[in-house]
Formats: sequence, structure tokens, C-alpha cells
Amino acid sequence: MGEKRQAFTLVELLIVVSIIGLLLGMVLPSLQRAKQIAARTVCATNLHAVAVGFRMYLDDSNDIMPVAAAMPSLKLNDEPRIADVLAPHLGHPETLRCPADTEQNFYESEGSSYEYSTMLGGRKVGEGFMSRHFGESKTPVMYDYEPFHGPAGTSGSANYLFADMHVGDLE
Repeated sequence: MGEKRQAFTLVELLIVVSIIGLLLGMVLPSLQRAKQIAARTVCATNLHAVAVGFRMYLDDSNDIMPVAAAMPSLKLNDEPRIADVLAPHLGHPETLRCPADTEQNFYESEGSSYEYSTMLGGRKVGEGFMSRHFGESKTPVMYDYEPFHGPAGTSGSANYLFADMHVGDLE
């Protein structure tokens, strides 16, 4: 009696490869979504650290918000970058970088992935229009330059640092 060889047939091999491909097709979108959520979380954590730096700045400036350019690279005025104003109060400049800021790379051009709400500059937060009408908890101080975390207008597409120093989304 001869030995019978045990091996996969071509059809069996193709079925196994197809199943593996199908499983990968199901898992990869979940991994991509997890990566987006992680980037949003790091971004929010960075904005929270910026809030601490802002609080220290405000303590030093008698609660007067800094005057800074909205988009310094345009050189529309001589106002400093918010990154330079807050630098003494931040542990590291990378605090102003959102990991999802990859296409435009605002961090490289503006010194921050987060736009500063320049209408607050030179006054106490409570004196601004938004604060008077909507309260500090709804007055954005800094926010993602673009909706880095999803389609524009959808919940969670951008992070915001509000005047009461909490980080969240527009409601």
C-alpha cells in the first residue's frame, strides 16, 4: 500500500485565502475608525493642556485675553502667533499640534493646529459678545483650524476649547 499525500487542493487554498481577505475587509475599517478616535482623543488632551497654559497666562495678565493673529502666516498685521504668546505657559510646543492635522499642516505654517478666537483679544472673557449672550461654557477660545476628525458639520468633527476651559464639541 502506498502512502497517501495530505495537501491542500487549489480550490481549498483559494477558499482559505478568500476567507482571510473577507475577515481583513471587515476588520480594517474598524481599525481605521479606532485610529481616528485615538487622534481625536490626543487632540482633545492637547487642548486640555492648552487650557491649563491659558489659565496660567490669564493669572499673569489679570484675566485679559491675549492679542494674537488668527492666521499668522497671512501677515495681515503685526500681532504675534498664539503659539508664541502661550509658549512660556506650555510644557512643550507640540502641545499645540493635533495628530490629525496632516493635510494642510497648520501646525507648521501657523505654529498651532488650533485657531485662536481673536475677537476675545485684549479684554476679559466675560466682556466679549459671546460670553455675555451665551455664557463662557459656549464661547470658543481655540478650536481645530479645520474639521480634522470627520465630515464638516458632524458631531465630533472638531475639538473646541471653551472660555470656561473645558474641551468639547459645539452643541
